[in-house]
Amino acid sequence: MNSLLDKTSIGFGMEAQGLFLVSSTVILLIIIFFLYKTYRTSINVEAKLTEFSALTDNPFGRKLHLIEVNADEYKLNKALLGPLARIIDEYCVLTTDRHGTITFANGKFLALSGHSFSQLIGQNEKINHPEDDSLPLMRCGQALSGVWNGEVCNRHADGSRYWMNMFLFPLSYISDEDDGYIYFGTDITNIKTENNKLMQEVKDKSQKLDQVESLLLHSEKMASLGTISAGIAHEINNPIAYISSNLNRSRDYLNSMAGLIKGLKKRISNDQFQKFLNTAENLNIDTKKLAFMMEDYPALLNETEEGIERIKKIIRDLKHFSHNQPEAFCPTDIPACLAIALNLAKHEIKNRITVTHTLPDSLPTISGSASQLSQVFMNLFVNAAQAIEDKGHITIAAQCDEQWCTLTIADDGPGIADEFLQQIFEPFFTTKPIGQGTGLGLSISHDIIQHHGGTMTVASQLGAGTIFTIRLPLKQTDRADAA
Repeated sequence: MNSLLDKTSIGFGMEAQGLFLVSSTVILLIIIFFLYKTYRTSINVEAKLTEFSALTDNPFGRKLHLIEVNADEYKLNKALLGPLARIIDEYCVLTTDRHGTITFANGKFLALSGHSFSQLIGQNEKINHPEDDSLPLMRCGQALSGVWNGEVCNRHADGSRYWMNMFLFPLSYISDEDDGYIYFGTDITNIKTENNKLMQEVKDKSQKLDQVESLLLHSEKMASLGTISAGIAHEINNPIAYISSNLNRSRDYLNSMAGLIKGLKKRISNDQFQKFLNTAENLNIDTKKLAFMMEDYPALLNETEEGIERIKKIIRDLKHFSHNQPEAFCPTDIPACLAIALNLAKHEIKNRITVTHTLPDSLPTISGSASQLSQVFMNLFVNAAQAIEDKGHITIAAQCDEQWCTLTIADDGPGIADEFLQQIFEPFFTTKPIGQGTGLGLSISHDIIQHHGGTMTVASQLGAGTIFTIRLPLKQTDRADAA
């Protein structure tokens, strides 16, 4: 009996031992299989991340290197994105499926976007940038190169905008999942804002440099124009002198001929004079027209002489106005400057605008530059005339005390809006259509008055016209170049 039990025990023990060995072998094979699969996954992760991190040498790439080093410690798949997010917690992380539906967002992205986890999950990624049309470009770039990198403007939950430097690549780069995308990004809003400020400053500086260059070119043109105008005035002055001289001689000839005919009429009888007229008619001479010409030619000569005198005056004023050499201030007659300016601006004033003035009978002279003050007055007259669309009126007034001379030039044009009054004396500012003004006239005029130690102000109201007020010192006490 005992012998039988011993054999049975031995048989059972050998059978159990065999079963244990078989089970152990099966378990070992399963472990080897999973280890092999984990190894293959780790190799795939390392290869993909190595390819990605090689694309960049910035801190983002160095962070991804941490994932490369520790890739074999994680089975990086969609279910384990929490640990992945913690590894790269310095960056904002977002994942979507292939349709753009958000499947994950880490805490840093939630904090930056202002959304809660529940608000984002299941939403389309356009919730972050509804007005940004760069998503198709991002996907297209990712499809071509495997990785897309660029700047993206997102919308915060409160409606504000923020900027991110974003990397986009397929989830298959870091997991066995190939149906989706992962976004890594950093907040660059402050950098973007500062860059925009710097860009705006550069743009503003560039515009100012362009304006200064334009002002210099304008000044050079004006200086050249002054020289040319003086030369042209001199050249015109010579033939005008000939014309004036010949006109006077022609007047003498015509007067002599008319005197001869009139004297003949007095010296002969009426019958003899009538025979003279008949003889003239037989020679096809219109005696009635001849009589009219004898009566009309003095008026024609007078009008021609007036025109010549006007041309002479314009030439004198032009030579005076175009005088661009440095000049010391000297006693200057304001009414004379106003007259020169009105004469030069007459082409703008024409017959549609009446000009009246209330000037004292004995306006004292001031210490200044007559050509520069004439330029100021002409600018004001031209601006007023151009502002008055149809018929209008310009009024000039002046009054003086012991130290100052105050002039006002007013028009009844459309006026200037309040928002423009603060900029009216700034260089290149103009309310005129493009091509009709440089925006330099009032700025230069303002500088001239300040150079004279005076002030220039403007008051205006829409529909009620504009008034420019100029205050000039009678004497220049603080100028080294004063006369």
